[in-house]
Parts: sequence; C-alpha cells; structure tokens
Amino acid sequence: MKKLILFIICISALSSCIEEVDLGIEADEEVLNILIVESTLTNEMKNHRVILSRMDTIVDLGIDSIYSPFTPIRDINRDLVKYESNANVTITNDNGTSYSFNESSPGIYESEVEFAAEMGNSYELNVVTANGKSYSSTKMQIEGLASVSNIYAEKTTSESGAQGIGVFIDNSMETGNVQNLRYTYDETYKIIAPNWAPNDFKLTNYDPCALPVVTYDLEIIEREEEQQVCYGNNLSNSIIQARQSNLGTNNIKKFMVRFIDKQNFIISHRYSIEVAQLVSNSASYSFYNQLNNFSQTGSIFSQVQPGFLEGNLSSDDGRQGSIIGFFDVVSVSKNRLFFNYSDFYADEELPPYPFNCSELTAPESHDSFCLSGPRGPNPCPQSIIQQVNLNLISYVKPNVNEGKCQGPHIFVPKVCGDCTVIGSNVEPAFWVE
Repeated sequence: MKKLILFIICISALSSCIEEVDLGIEADEEVLNILIVESTLTNEMKNHRVILSRMDTIVDLGIDSIYSPFTPIRDINRDLVKYESNANVTITNDNGTSYSFNESSPGIYESEVEFAAEMGNSYELNVVTANGKSYSSTKMQIEGLASVSNIYAEKTTSESGAQGIGVFIDNSMETGNVQNLRYTYDETYKIIAPNWAPNDFKLTNYDPCALPVVTYDLEIIEREEEQQVCYGNNLSNSIIQARQSNLGTNNIKKFMVRFIDKQNFIISHRYSIEVAQLVSNSASYSFYNQLNNFSQTGSIFSQVQPGFLEGNLSSDDGRQGSIIGFFDVVSVSKNRLFFNYSDFYADEELPPYPFNCSELTAPESHDSFCLSGPRGPNPCPQSIIQQVNLNLISYVKPNVNEGKCQGPHIFVPKVCGDCTVIGSNVEPAFWVE
C-alpha cells in the first residue's frame, strides 16, 4: 500500500502542470510525515493487527527486492519501510468495549486479546502517535456474509496469451448486503534445491587482513539442518475485487483469483493456495478501486486528476492530508486448494528453476587485504573463502581438474544448494502430500 500511495502522490504532482518541475519529495516534510494505516478487522476470532508507517522517499520505488546470488540477503521490507513506533492503538465498538493493541514489532500492533467483529456492531479505530497526534476512522460494520463454496484449478490462457493454471472460486450468499467483494490469497509451494549435496562449507578463524598471508580454516562438513526441501510462501500483492450487483446472478461462478504461468517454478512440485473472500462495503470498494486504478500505468495520462486518495481515516484536529489508509470491517470466508504440476502437465518437463545453477569453481584463498604496495587487477573470481564468509555459495563436490583461477572445490550459488535461502525448512501444519 505504501508504494502505491507514494506513486499516486508523485503522479498527482506531475499531472498538475505541463512544465517540468522539481517535485522535491525528499525535502517535503509534509509528505514524509503522512501516516499510513493498514488494518482490516474480520469476523475471525484471533489477535487482529494494525500496521502503521510513515511515507518514505521515492528512492524506495527503485530498489530491486529480487534475490541476487552475488550479494548478502537482507530484509528489504524491514530495511526500507519507516514504521511508526510507540503509538497508542485501540478499536472501540458501539457497546463501549475497547480493544487495546500492543506493538509486537516496530510499527506492527496486535490486539491484547483475541476477538471477532460481530454482525450488527460498529467499530472505530483510534490511533495516537508518539508525537501526540490523534487519528480516528469512521464507524465501520460487517455488511453481510457469503461463503466460498468451491475452489478449483483449471488450465487456462491469460489475457496476454500465456498458458497456465487459473485458480477459480464459486461462492454463495448467506445474509445481509453482499455486493462488494475483495479477495486475497496466501500461497505455499514446495521447493527442492536442484544442486543440494549432503555436505557444505564451514569457515572458521578467517582473517582476510592477516599478514603475510590470509589465515582461515575451511572444512567440508555434513549439513546440520534440512536444506533440500523447503516451503515458499507468497501473499497476494494485487487488488482483486468483484461486485455482486454487476454479475446478474445470486452467486459468483468461476471467478478467477489467481493465474499462474505454466513456467512459474512455484508449481514445479506441489502447490497450495488459500483464498480469502472479504465482504466489504461501497466505501471500501471505492478506495481499493481507486488505489488499483492509480497504480496502473495507463492512468498516468488520464484526464482525471488523481488528487489525494481519500480513505476513512482523518486527523482529530481537522488537518487535511496527514493520513492515508482504510480501516475495513469485513466478514471472511476461506477455502484451500492443493495441486501438483503433473496433475495438469503430466508428460512435460518441470518449470525451470528461477536461478542460474551452473557449477563453479574459484581459488580457495586470496591475497591479504592489508598488503602494501601496488597490485594489479585480479583476473580470477572472488575466492571461495570470501564467498563462504558472505554466505553466497553451497558446496557440491571436489574439483578434480584444477587449473588457472580454479580451486579444489566445485560450488553453486547458495540458492541452488540450500533451499532455506528462499523458503522455510519447516513443513506447514496444514500441508498434505
């Protein structure tokens, strides 16, 4: 949401005049002080969550969060998002019951107790930030109930002509006003490291600046944890909505919530998706529809001026443009699906692993980093001990044909031999084979 909203502000500034201007976003304190609120209260009995952050600079939009086998891993989301800490967060209902939230990690607030939104009751979100500013939402309530009656996958073709698998749902109305629907999904998939080996490197006593030569101990040891089979996980990152009133039937039939290209490696072995259907109201539908439209490239040059995206949160002092977000209260219905690649493409090769897993070698050691005097360029790749120290490579086997710029070991990028780089080695509790 933060990146979409920042994009909208930039486009709004660009569309306000024809001549070229300096947006000056990095120096605009008004923009950087905008509070972003993300919260959806559901009828599930659980500890609910409110996420608070501040607008950041446009630099964030250009940072690539895709895994690179040549650089150490870092938490892109945690490093870049300016989370708002030490706030006071409460949700109050019409009966006078107040639910307090504690900060479980920077900017992430979870309710002290489990509770569920109830049909016929209204709820209001209140936030007081560390600087004493207070914000409130309009009162929101559950509009109606509808269930995901069926979830299934079929071969299909995308609008761009790509072949793949579509995940579809059917639903059924239960009670109340069910017109505006939003869908999210949580997908989990099995990962098998293609170049896994039972042994790996262990580097100790490494001093790259030792003189006259580098000191270290490099061992080949048996792996101490599961690193061959892991489970990846993705949450939906797009806005998926449907309007019941526009469909002309009482129930939704064959609504596609996810398309997966047949060459996507996440379906290579076994794949599971849990789809959540949220029954919301017209204000919520409009907010997310605007957010989705403004984030599309095609809307940049539209005649409609985006302006400031209006949610249902405001500053209690009446100051405009100081908060963005939407506090939603919805009913939820969920359903889960499992399938294998072979269920649809029994006689075809599995999708390719998304990284180059060519076997490599390099000199085991290197010159001391603290040698004095001029040195020419090193024609050889980064040494094994440097790459092991940065946790970039996985051991495969001995190198029996050493030559120039080669060493005694064959290795691959870490992601090719250790699945924990892109997944968890803990099997999910819901997983079935």
